[in-house]
Amino acid sequence: MEYYVSQENGRQNGTGTRENPFRTIGQAAEIARGGDRIIIGKGIYREWVSPCYGGLNEHQRISYIAKSGEKPVISGAEEVTGWEPVEGGLWKKVLDNTFFGEYNPFAHILSGDWYDDLGKPHHTGEVYLDGRAMYEEPSVSALTKSVSAEKGLRWYAQVLEENTEIWCNFGDTDPNSHLVEVNVRPFGFFPNREGVDYIQISGLWIRQVASNWAPPTAFQPGALGTHWSKGWIIENCTISHSKCSGISIGKRKDAFDNAWSADPVKGGAQTYTEAVFSNLKRGWSKDLVGSHIIRNNHIYDCGQTGIVGCMGGAFSTIENNYIHDINIRGEFEGAEIAGMKLHAPIDTIIRGNCFRNCNRGLWLDWQAQGARVTQNIFWENAWQDMFLEMCHGPCVIDNNLFLSKTNLRNTSQGSALVHNLFAGALKVRRDISRFSMYHMEHDTFVKGVMLIYGGDDRVINNIFLGGEESGKEFGTGGYDDCPDMSKGREKQTNDRPLVYADSMLPVEIHHNLYFNGACSYRYEQNTEVGSQKAEWEIIEEAGVYYLKTNLFDCGWGKKADLITSDVLGYAFESAARYENADGSALLVDKDLNGKQREAGGAMIGPFEERFTMLQLTPKR
Repeated sequence: MEYYVSQENGRQNGTGTRENPFRTIGQAAEIARGGDRIIIGKGIYREWVSPCYGGLNEHQRISYIAKSGEKPVISGAEEVTGWEPVEGGLWKKVLDNTFFGEYNPFAHILSGDWYDDLGKPHHTGEVYLDGRAMYEEPSVSALTKSVSAEKGLRWYAQVLEENTEIWCNFGDTDPNSHLVEVNVRPFGFFPNREGVDYIQISGLWIRQVASNWAPPTAFQPGALGTHWSKGWIIENCTISHSKCSGISIGKRKDAFDNAWSADPVKGGAQTYTEAVFSNLKRGWSKDLVGSHIIRNNHIYDCGQTGIVGCMGGAFSTIENNYIHDINIRGEFEGAEIAGMKLHAPIDTIIRGNCFRNCNRGLWLDWQAQGARVTQNIFWENAWQDMFLEMCHGPCVIDNNLFLSKTNLRNTSQGSALVHNLFAGALKVRRDISRFSMYHMEHDTFVKGVMLIYGGDDRVINNIFLGGEESGKEFGTGGYDDCPDMSKGREKQTNDRPLVYADSMLPVEIHHNLYFNGACSYRYEQNTEVGSQKAEWEIIEEAGVYYLKTNLFDCGWGKKADLITSDVLGYAFESAARYENADGSALLVDKDLNGKQREAGGAMIGPFEERFTMLQLTPKR
């Protein structure tokens, strides 16, 4: 059955028909059942949509779909008018606390495990001038201090017993002749209970949400979220201006959420480990949670993450999303910040996404066993393009384009880096201070825990570009402390003993191509060096970004064998095979753009054919 929602002619007593549509999305959410479609017309829906029911299975979902050719908006904010000028060029508005309903974001301070407020409090509340988020200050007096033009628009709020007072510095703008909004809702589209399965969301814009900090050891809110459910499809949506996270496929609520912040005696790694076992006992499995599809979305201007998840995003596919401008305002920091930050993304496919101008691009933290990161583009990311942390493998990173200053920080083992282009640093580290978990193949069941000795990686068929900076981190020289897996290599079996406790594990590195002084692994065989300097630049035309390079005239064109499960073997600690998420054999036979590779004749690097300019971002 189809239900219709319209801002233009919907009614509070509507019946949801095309002729008599609902006024709010929530009205439709109260009655829709598996197999129903909710068609949403254009307009701004200032509501928290909490779907009451889920679909029955992947063929009988409840679908929330934008009307063809229209872009409905779900906003977590309300318009505020009637601003009064006060001394110092400031403006003030007093709001009765009933304006906020049950949740006043100006009374809620961001907090949680791994959160850093940089010395001053930050609330989930936000003030927007013409859709642009302003900056919070800790006092009224701070609003009058001179700051950079970028941070010129600022606010301060004080919550009293009956009222909330908001002071703003709007610069030269008269707020009464512009759109001013304040966020009032902690969620945009988010069920208020677990197990609301098989929802489809397509074509909506969700923005201006007062979301809280989302660590892996606590409930993870977001502007849009699955709330510990299974089988969602989130596609063709825009997610923007969430105080912390855009899309959440994350952790459920526990009695001991943020236990490390409350009592740091055990340490965060230990409390996270306890959270994993607690959720296993409560039913974390492929049968009950995860297996989401998140595709073709535009996610930007969020304070913590574009996509966040812990355990609840396992077995998912996240593809063709454009994620940019995440945590670039510098208001707060913490160890849970990235364009995409996932804990325990078991068998998760991250494919064809673009990460641009984020604090970090992609961060897979703990238990990325069976994950595959393929055909993604990373550039202009401040700290790293990608951080792979505390994973025992197998994890496959292939056919990606890494263009920021630091491409990959690898504090893991058992990874396969194949057919990538690295234009920056590759930082390889071990971590023998923390035990992390590994799992039975394609399962959440914990098989064991162990330290990260480092190594056990396969680095094959990649292109490395040096540049103005040199050193072992530009190339594969960072693996020089690892033994060579091909020399006296034992056959890998499930009962292979641990014999490398005092050093990093052996690695297999060969058939890579190096330019501009990039360093090769000291034991590498079949090394190729480019004949001249490889240059590249990023060009913008009409809001679309392109890569231009002379790489194809500098010695590019070397060929090697295809990468398969048989070539990669097994990750040492987990004793799990490099294979696809469904257990079938892995075959890396397509390049960055999906071009088919030939057996015995695959080009080294992520490109199978030349190009003049490569499009990096989608046309919108």
